[in-house]
Amino acid sequence: MTAAGDSREIDRLRESAQTRLEKAVGEGQLTLEEYSEQAAIVWSRDVSVERLRGLASVDVAMSPVSRPQSTIIGIFGDIKRSGRWSLAVQTLVMLVFGDVKLNLRSAVIGARISTITLASVFGDSTITVPEGVHVELGGFTVFGDRELGSGAKDPGPGAPTIRVVSYSLFGDLKVRTR
Repeated sequence: MTAAGDSREIDRLRESAQTRLEKAVGEGQLTLEEYSEQAAIVWSRDVSVERLRGLASVDVAMSPVSRPQSTIIGIFGDIKRSGRWSLAVQTLVMLVFGDVKLNLRSAVIGARISTITLASVFGDSTITVPEGVHVELGGFTVFGDRELGSGAKDPGPGAPTIRVVSYSLFGDLKVRTR
């Protein structure tokens, strides 16, 4: 096969693998971190045709995960979610006098775009996302800081998007990778 033929085959296999990854993460078969790791391989400069064929054809087995929780409320206490858990398409987190820590690296999402709305009074919020995921930040903070650490990896085409809309009074918001 010619170099141009190799290039066309690699492009076709990349698109096929990316489509499979997008479908798998949207159906909850891959966590955000698993998606990020595999998408980095798909779009790496030195990926082999054999590796892409393997990624494009492998079916991912679905492991059990918790039901999505669309409303989380905390008063005078902290909220922590980590490990393998299911993030709803729209999640509302309300907190008064406490901190919230959401680790999305092993979270399973049900759509390409998930929105987390945080409303906090006297509390800090920390959201950890894997690299290679789009993050959009909105809302406002009164008497607090906002920090968005997007990581070193550029999200590839079709990467999932996490929208964080935070309304905070006397609290910080940190969205970070790792």
